[in-house]
Amino acid sequence: MSAAGRAEMRRIAERLLGDFLRLVEERHHGAPVDGAQLRQAAQAFAASPQLSRLLSQAHQHLLAAAEVELIRLRRGDPFQRLLAHPFSEHFVDGRLSRDILVNYFSFLHLVLGDTRDALTERCMAIVAELKGPDALAFSWDSFYEDPRSKVILWTVLARIAESFHRFEARRDWFIGLMEHRSQAISLGPNAFLPRPPSEDPHAFGIEEFKVMFAALFGPLRVMSRPDALVFERHFGVTPEQLFGPLLGELEAAGAPL
Repeated sequence: MSAAGRAEMRRIAERLLGDFLRLVEERHHGAPVDGAQLRQAAQAFAASPQLSRLLSQAHQHLLAAAEVELIRLRRGDPFQRLLAHPFSEHFVDGRLSRDILVNYFSFLHLVLGDTRDALTERCMAIVAELKGPDALAFSWDSFYEDPRSKVILWTVLARIAESFHRFEARRDWFIGLMEHRSQAISLGPNAFLPRPPSEDPHAFGIEEFKVMFAALFGPLRVMSRPDALVFERHFGVTPEQLFGPLLGELEAAGAPL
């Protein structure tokens, strides 16, 4: 757990203990109490609306701390940054919600399997090389524009395109996956924080699908000549040959390519 999460848990514990001690003080007016009286006070505290409100507030604060930590970790993962970068413009203009990233990365894991770990390592190696001895001179744009990073992105897109050979069925499955709202946030391998039931799920439908896939695959149609040469040298075919069928399906579906 992050330092912020640990600090929040400490505040919660101190608040719980403080409120309980105040309850004991109010019930016994400062007189000494024995174990039985403490247990009675604990039972009264457990049934109090005050504790219910405190736990509800604590849950919200922990959830916020957990989500901040997840965002921080994702921003530090160069592979995830690379695969989320095509959506940056639409996160700003509101056509896509950042909430999609959790399910999007789950989708990538399904498509890539163990290959994802190898690609992540390659991304980390590229970042380490670009940073060199002067990390302050590094920019993420230099990582996105590095030909090696582009090859990694195209490799993932090729795997996605391959998985969409039955376009409509796969599209509907993908939308269903993206609509799913996890009931908990993972805090670690075996630790989860339930989401409040009142949270509304983010909307993801056919329009969001078209925007998302246009952002991923649209640039392949306007590739610069140097990028096209790198692509052909690596894959042995042109972008149109590799992605033409999916681009045609997206265009027919009305995606803004």
